[in-house]
Amino acid sequence: MKKIIAQIVFITIIMSSVSFAGIYDLELNTSHSTLEARFNATLPLEQGFLTTGIGAIYRDDNYKIADMKLALGNGELLPEFKFILGFKGVWGNIEKDYKDGDLMAIGFLFSGKYTIPKTISPIPIDVSAGFSLAPDPLCFLDSDSYLEVRISLDFCVVKNGAIILGYRYIKVHLDDDHGQWEMSDATLFVGYKIRY
Repeated sequence: MKKIIAQIVFITIIMSSVSFAGIYDLELNTSHSTLEARFNATLPLEQGFLTTGIGAIYRDDNYKIADMKLALGNGELLPEFKFILGFKGVWGNIEKDYKDGDLMAIGFLFSGKYTIPKTISPIPIDVSAGFSLAPDPLCFLDSDSYLEVRISLDFCVVKNGAIILGYRYIKVHLDDDHGQWEMSDATLFVGYKIRY
């Protein structure tokens, strides 16, 4: 399993560092008790685009989750709407009360982004929604299932940057020495994204 994760990390880093007409973004989000950092690369293909990225979420002493994604997106059928389908690997540590479990999963990733036309809003706004699900057969270590839902509004106040207002929901089922238990967390966050 470590070999597979190492290969996915290697492919993600290589694809993220290829320098041909790609769009790269660095994102930092925070709430009252959560910190998130993310780096994404979107690279054009003949039909559509390839998206890779790495990220991490930290919430006090409750959880630390790192993730990596690899997905394909649609072309220019509808320039204002883009969607991606792919995979998202997650690993980390989950704590709740006196319980402590290790998370490792490979989930299916579905994500979409709609850019509100300038005729409706004078400030460019992107509405994004993402859904990641890892069922039991794709979960390892102590984890039995992983679910993440994320919705955000990106207000593009400058040419290469956006202020983000968002909502994230995470739910993890675990089975370890403490028996079966779960952790869920819903967070409102604010952040900033830089594109280059």
